[in-house]
Amino acid sequence: MNKKKVFIFAYARTNVGDDLFIVTLLEKFKDIDFYIEVKRLEYAKAFEAYENITIIEKDQENFDNRIAEDYDGYIYVGGSIFMEGGKVYNLDEGCNYFMKQCHKKDIPFFYLSSNYGPYQTQKYYNLSQDTFKNCTDICFRDTYSYKLFKDIPTVRYAPDLIFNTEKDNIYTKKDTIGISVIDMSIRKNLTQYESTYINCMICNIIDYIKQGKEVYLFSFCKEENDEKAIENIIKQIPEQYIKNVHKVYYDGNIKDYIKKYKSMEYMICCRFHSMILSVAYEQKMYILSYSRKINNVVKDLSLVQKYMNIEDLQKTTTIDLKDFIAIDTNKLYKLKSKAKKQLEKVEEWITKND
Repeated sequence: MNKKKVFIFAYARTNVGDDLFIVTLLEKFKDIDFYIEVKRLEYAKAFEAYENITIIEKDQENFDNRIAEDYDGYIYVGGSIFMEGGKVYNLDEGCNYFMKQCHKKDIPFFYLSSNYGPYQTQKYYNLSQDTFKNCTDICFRDTYSYKLFKDIPTVRYAPDLIFNTEKDNIYTKKDTIGISVIDMSIRKNLTQYESTYINCMICNIIDYIKQGKEVYLFSFCKEENDEKAIENIIKQIPEQYIKNVHKVYYDGNIKDYIKKYKSMEYMICCRFHSMILSVAYEQKMYILSYSRKINNVVKDLSLVQKYMNIEDLQKTTTIDLKDFIAIDTNKLYKLKSKAKKQLEKVEEWITKND
């Protein structure tokens, strides 16, 4: 029996969260032959060792000139993939046409673990409705997005796919604090807070070091200037503290990166999937939110009672260690169970067609 050929649409840019999405699919569905296009082969380092994926170096990140029958099915896995004006595989007329071709020819197309927006125009929203009606399944990761399209039968909700990341063999380094850093300069609505954010991080880093902690600054994506933001912070830290500050950059070696991440005793989560991973690993965490997509998930799942928006930071805002909270184990178990539903429809299709 021939294996199914499934094409993956994703933000393949050596980004921790998106690479974890892809790896999760590869490990879950080992009998599927997956295919993915990347602009540069170096972007595929996290999954190039897997035997069930074919990596195609190709500079095409849209739906134009694609032939639906080339594959048995399609999976688009990604978080903020429905931002109006987005650049990577964005929802547009080309996407809408391709989706209708898949629907007409009974070729399944699944959207996994996404959130919707921000969007500015009714035209984009109407196009989204028309597109979603023709896809096989779309499982949002927040209820805000789900409620926008809940009347469409193919639309569902389940917590983020990465909540199911296994937490086995966690070795926690005592007296360590990780910070997932983001760059404000590339986010138009946050550029005005860049100086305050950097100064606040420096203030907290020095405070933690004075309390006897080692601080680790985590970059989730070089392409999105995380490393640049880390360098901006480090160059302003007084010399007497610099030996206690460590950089952790992600180069596609996902296992090594995750091993270092989950060894942290405390974590300040600025990145979306930093929050998800810290929940999955039951770390003592504090959420520093830069977007509504984070706030929506925090509220949906009642992850923490106390968190802060970056807009509310002051240069001297300190985050007390007593405000770092680990999720309750029983709550995490229930959350993981719900998150498994992200793949529910994909599994049904595979099982039905075996």
